Amino acid sequence: MKRTVASLFVAAIATALIAAEQDNKNETVPADTRKAIEKGNAQWVDAWDKADALSIASLFAKDGVLLSQNGKSFKGQEQILDHLKPVMEGAGKGVKATIGVVNVWLDGETAYETGKYTYQYQEKGKPVTEAGRYVTIWKRQADGSWKIIMDMGVPKD
Repeated sequence: MKRTVASLFVAAIATALIAAEQDNKNETVPADTRKAIEKGNAQWVDAWDKADALSIASLFAKDGVLLSQNGKSFKGQEQILDHLKPVMEGAGKGVKATIGVVNVWLDGETAYETGKYTYQYQEKGKPVTEAGRYVTIWKRQADGSWKIIMDMGVPKD
């Protein structure tokens, strides 16, 4: 029951953030913040191509959370790595991920990113495409770097 309530809460937040992107275009996000997020997204795409779960886990803050499509959450780099490693090994190298940032806005040391994603890969010799929207929340760390504190994909179906 708690998982269902938590999932509904997260879905409500994601829906609100995605809807808000239409009215909340923030052109004042500093260039260095946008550049850090773009670099992180490029690392994410490259990691899927290479099936490198460690590279994705390293994008997360030590207490960052990855919310999976089935409602499970993985907290911390170790849990995220343990979750992603078999997923990426199963998909193999060559997964073509794309990330299309729709909006980024800043609230203090927290950046909210919304966008669209696709993953293209082979499953049992047949091409598969997964697509949807995502919400990623980034937090500036003490060293000035940006790390993900929450990431959630919202599939199309």
